[in-house]
Amino acid sequence: MIKHLSVVALIASLFTFANSENWSVKVGDAGKNAFTPATFDANVGDTVTFSFVGGNHDVFQADAFGKCVKSALPDAFTTPINAGNAAAPPTAVWTLAKEGPAYYYCTVADHCATDQMYAKINVLAAGKALTAPGVKAPAEQPKAPPQPAAPADDLPNTTPKSTTSSASSPTAAASAPATPKAASSAVRIDNQISIAVLGGDLLSLTSYFL
Repeated sequence: MIKHLSVVALIASLFTFANSENWSVKVGDAGKNAFTPATFDANVGDTVTFSFVGGNHDVFQADAFGKCVKSALPDAFTTPINAGNAAAPPTAVWTLAKEGPAYYYCTVADHCATDQMYAKINVLAAGKALTAPGVKAPAEQPKAPPQPAAPADDLPNTTPKSTTSSASSPTAAASAPATPKAASSAVRIDNQISIAVLGGDLLSLTSYFL
């Protein structure tokens, strides 16, 4: 019974992962102390990618909407302060693991208290239809694999020595054909190896049936 429950839980988690979305939130867009969008729906298992495109900001999870105090949850989501860069923005990813509203705000200066830099995500159960979905984050472009370095030419630049043909060399002509004694020795060695391999196979079969 426990094994069946484990299999069901594994299938459910794989289904959630396969159907999850990655939502985009811009931080400090157009020089404003704001999160864009400020409110949207998502599902359990989805991720939110915060792109710091302007100003100096961070993201801290809160326990209530508009409350500029860090959440008491031990696993509350937080980021360091990031300097915005529209061309190549720093990013942070938040995985939405629990159903229910997720609140967050910026702790820098008086961005939360004065500029109302806080936002909310309505996290619905996995697979449930979204009434007000957010903006999907662009898919990452696959990186081109690194090209292998060209092999270095380690060969010395030497002029090859001239060689004489085998026909003009009596020593080479004499040593070219194999002697009958050497050939017969090679045949005996091959036969001994074949017999040893066959014997090993027979022992393995015998041990298997015994």
